Amino acid sequence: MVLLLILGLLILMLTGLPIAICLLIVGVFYVILQNLPLMIVAQFMTEGAMLYVLIAIPLYLFAAALMNEAGMSHRIIHLCNTLIGHVRGGLALVNVLASMIFAGMSGEAVADTAGMGSILIPAMEKEGYDTEFSAAVTVSSAVIGPIIPPSVPMIICAALASTSVGRMFAGGMIPGILFGVFLMVLCYVMSIRRKYPIRPRASRQEVWIAFKDSILGLLTVVIILGGIFTGIFTPIEAAGIAVAYAFFVGWIIYRTLDLKKLPAIALDVARTTGVIMFIIALAKFYNFILTREQIPQQVVSFLMGLTSNPVLILVIITIGLFILGCFLSTTPALMLVVPVLLPLVSQANYDLVHFFVVITLALLLGTLTPPVGINLYLVQTISNVRTMPLLKELIPFYLVLVSVILLAIFIPWIVTAPGNWIYG
Repeated sequence: MVLLLILGLLILMLTGLPIAICLLIVGVFYVILQNLPLMIVAQFMTEGAMLYVLIAIPLYLFAAALMNEAGMSHRIIHLCNTLIGHVRGGLALVNVLASMIFAGMSGEAVADTAGMGSILIPAMEKEGYDTEFSAAVTVSSAVIGPIIPPSVPMIICAALASTSVGRMFAGGMIPGILFGVFLMVLCYVMSIRRKYPIRPRASRQEVWIAFKDSILGLLTVVIILGGIFTGIFTPIEAAGIAVAYAFFVGWIIYRTLDLKKLPAIALDVARTTGVIMFIIALAKFYNFILTREQIPQQVVSFLMGLTSNPVLILVIITIGLFILGCFLSTTPALMLVVPVLLPLVSQANYDLVHFFVVITLALLLGTLTPPVGINLYLVQTISNVRTMPLLKELIPFYLVLVSVILLAIFIPWIVTAPGNWIYG
């Protein structure tokens, strides 16, 4: 039966159907073959979609959309430009730094790619940067969005693994900052070798004006993360506050938010949320099938049979998830692997947060790789670069992300320490 389910899933995926539809078809087929009542499909899907923590997903997506529409990202980019734009390859460094700041506001790589890319790629091209380099910097730095909290993939992973969203958020802080710093070093070195331009240094007055202009956008990060980690409000409440704050600043203070565009923004967020929620709803039903067929136990036995070293097992899993991430976007991939790997956490004595933060990082690498790298194709649309030249340019950026993943695997405290400091 297990082999039949796997083959059926692969055949359906090859037809081009969305992964969620493939899982639903295979699941219903399983229920019919096992002579089970079809009602359990709806029952498990309803249970899967009713997790309270999932309320945060549409709210963070909506907050990011409002911030982009209100021009907060423009102001933050301008501030970064006045601070480090005069360094060799300054606009590339601005790209990364702005993504790190915006990561604390959006929690989503697609929003970062769209927001930063539409502004910075044309600006970098205008100043003499290669288009492929500009696109590579933009799409790789956008991966910081789901690592530095808040993070939509971390929320999904926490919901599936029944662990703390706050601790998952904290677990991504140091890896996200390291990734940003390493990227900036790489961009600086590449800019020196290619002799990319240097801009005039901004005056203190220009820096001060840019800071005042962007302070309300920067406060978004302080409000969200400060409120969560001080315990003033939960990650879910923080998402709601972020929406209210972005709306207030964009409409009342900046007066750049066009209320006529709100229905279109809300509809776009609703579409994205609907896709995510449908996949998560199926996760509960999928988990039922896995448990009934004892697939997690078989996977755990197989991995433990290869080696008893927990670190080596995690490296093997990471390699497998990178390959999986090349074919599935992050949310469906999390849905597939979290229920399967969850029993391994207790059996191999992994720290729950450490294990699943590493899992999420490994899958995020897949967002930059074909054939299903959504951020890769988005940045190609923005920059009009071809796939192969872009992939060639991305090689050193891949190595940076891989180095951060390896650090997270071999030095667990960079993931677990922030949560222990904050939550005790």
